[in-house]
Amino acid sequence: MQETPVDLERLDAEALKLVGLTRRAGRAVIGTKAVREAARRGSLSMALVARDAGDNARKRVIPVFDATGTQWLPCGSHETLGRAIGRDRAVVIGIEDARLGQRMRQILERKPALDTSQGGRQER
Repeated sequence: MQETPVDLERLDAEALKLVGLTRRAGRAVIGTKAVREAARRGSLSMALVARDAGDNARKRVIPVFDATGTQWLPCGSHETLGRAIGRDRAVVIGIEDARLGQRMRQILERKPALDTSQGGRQER
């Protein structure tokens, strides 16, 4: 059974609540430059990239995620990611807490198979 778009929004909202919790715990890395540096250090459990992230932002972070083996998933828009952390917008958020990152992956991977042209990498 395929999920409806309303279900996808609910799953994003569920994951974004955890993003806010991660931020309050001081375990979220925000912004392209900071997330790239954290990925290179190996401190990220995973990363979330806004589905509407521009090509330039994607080109700056995704090759670093691929090179470091950092799993990333698309989640929400730049506005919904931003709201989750108390900002106007956020294109990429790194998650340093392993348990919260694992829970976010569980939530977001309940979605239908990801279209890799829009971002997302699934472990095999």
